[in-house]
Amino acid sequence: MQMPVEVLSPEDVEQLLAHPNVQDMLGLRDAALLATLYYAAATSGQVAAFNLSDLQVRRRQIVLRTDDGGTRTVQLADPLADLLERYKRDSRRLILAHGGSSEQQSKALFLGNRAQRIRVQDVRQILGTNVKAAGIKATVNLNTLRLSRAWHLRQEGMSPESIQRFLGATSRSGRPVI
Repeated sequence: MQMPVEVLSPEDVEQLLAHPNVQDMLGLRDAALLATLYYAAATSGQVAAFNLSDLQVRRRQIVLRTDDGGTRTVQLADPLADLLERYKRDSRRLILAHGGSSEQQSKALFLGNRAQRIRVQDVRQILGTNVKAAGIKATVNLNTLRLSRAWHLRQEGMSPESIQRFLGATSRSGRPVI
């Protein structure tokens, strides 16, 4: 039986996103990853499949790959754009060097401790570790930040239809919700 997903308060999200030590190469990666889960309402699979070429800073957008092979383009929120650029510039290269890899060997944006593409299990572990360390009391799973973002956008006045489009929701026929 699947547990219901709790929605985090904006304060809990802020506390969670502020927790990783951005002065550390893995902490900066964790901060960028958590921010992607929240601001882009990305799934763990989308984070794991995120490539360098999917980060389009000049266009202020990212491309997320969906489970069905499609893509979803998300406009970059300023906090997310800043973190992704900083991670790419300051931390990703160090992780690659530490793991004995070169930039050309990995097209993945998010890298694990050994410079390999991050996996869904790694995303789960990073999320869980940071939730616990930040003192978040809510039950958090891989969908919590995505659904919290949707709820916060609704509280800010975004229409349900716009939120569905933002999340990349599709109708039962498989067509995007309009």
